[in-house]
Amino acid sequence: MWEISQETVVAAAHQLRFAPGEGERLHGHNWRIRATVRASELDSRGFVLDFADLGGALRALVEPYEHVFLNEIPPFSDINPTAENIARVVADGLAAKFDDARVKVVRIDVWENDQCKATYHRS
Repeated sequence: MWEISQETVVAAAHQLRFAPGEGERLHGHNWRIRATVRASELDSRGFVLDFADLGGALRALVEPYEHVFLNEIPPFSDINPTAENIARVVADGLAAKFDDARVKVVRIDVWENDQCKATYHRS
């Protein structure tokens, strides 16, 4: 079993719903997002995936979030734009692109800052 990870950073604002206090006011983060992909066997090149392919897909998926107010764009116009929900949305998007019999997106980590991280595991 092998795993690879790729990261990107997105600067975006959000306003948490149902979170009285500091989280409820408009604020932003430099969100660090790490995708981890697992493979039961390597491809003919010796890769789980090419890092460039994973990084490009991750960046393309989160690019619409760059310098926006997340609450105003789908799917966060309907779901709370928490780090947990961002992780799930990214996981689902990458899984739609990469998951097959050999490769599976298994984990997305989303940091709001150096101290706060949410992780979504796909089983």
